[in-house]
Amino acid sequence: MLQVGQSWLNRRQAHSADLLSTPHDLSTDIPADDHPTHKGPYQVESPFEDAPPPKAPLFPWRPSRLRLLLGALALGLTLGAAEEAARVAGYTPDMQRLARIAGFGIDQVTLKGHTFSFDREIFDALDLANVKTFAALDTAAVKARIERLPWIDTAELTRVYPGRLDIRVSERTPFALWTRADRHYLIDKTGRVLAAVSGDTMPKLPHFAGEGAAAEAASFMEQLARYPEISAGFAMAERVSDRRWRLKLSNETTIELPADGEVGALEAIAGDEALKRLVVAGRTTLDFRGPGRLAIRPDKQPAAPGSAPGTGS
Repeated sequence: MLQVGQSWLNRRQAHSADLLSTPHDLSTDIPADDHPTHKGPYQVESPFEDAPPPKAPLFPWRPSRLRLLLGALALGLTLGAAEEAARVAGYTPDMQRLARIAGFGIDQVTLKGHTFSFDREIFDALDLANVKTFAALDTAAVKARIERLPWIDTAELTRVYPGRLDIRVSERTPFALWTRADRHYLIDKTGRVLAAVSGDTMPKLPHFAGEGAAAEAASFMEQLARYPEISAGFAMAERVSDRRWRLKLSNETTIELPADGEVGALEAIAGDEALKRLVVAGRTTLDFRGPGRLAIRPDKQPAAPGSAPGTGS
């Protein structure tokens, strides 16, 4: 028994010496890809094995960024307090002067495209007394004010760097002459009054008269142009009670058109040779105001000078 125990002890010491003398690297014995994937009956997957590292925040709050944010906030509060204190004290900084120094000043204005409009009217609409920089320029408001001027149709504002503003306008075209309460005005096709004119310098344009005639003048002339026998002698059209037209030709023919169906009356003249001869002959009134009826009244010839009966003796 002593020999058996001694032999077992010798074998144990030899085995321990072998382990100490020959180091083993387990990582080289079994490659990483050759590790078995199966687990024992009592081994489970750990939720912490191969877990992805936490994602870094998109905007890490570094101390430098935090200091910058706090500095900007402090600066804004300081400026706001200073501005409020200046306002309470009655002092306002010259912002337009600062804008001019920064290159936003309006140093030159050019006007193009106007013939009948006055420069001062456009400059007044621009309000240069108060608007001296592009920062203070409300382009839409200025454009609307310029286009409200009588002759102006459209206006375009363009900035030319560094300090020039170009204004190009297009003007309206006179369409007719409108007489109202013994005063004469030039109007365009929309009926907009462009300017007052003197009776001594009346332009050769279609003449209209009466309340509401300016707004309806263009549409009436468009209808009349379909009947060249009548429109060729057009002299004037008068709007009566803002309801109907009284048409006067250059040969002193007068056509009283109805409030409803004025086109029908013109068609009746154009389609009847006898009525056309009366219109061409002149000094006749054709009255279409009665429903379904036509009244024809020859105008009286003016009396010759000296034809009045004498008193005798």
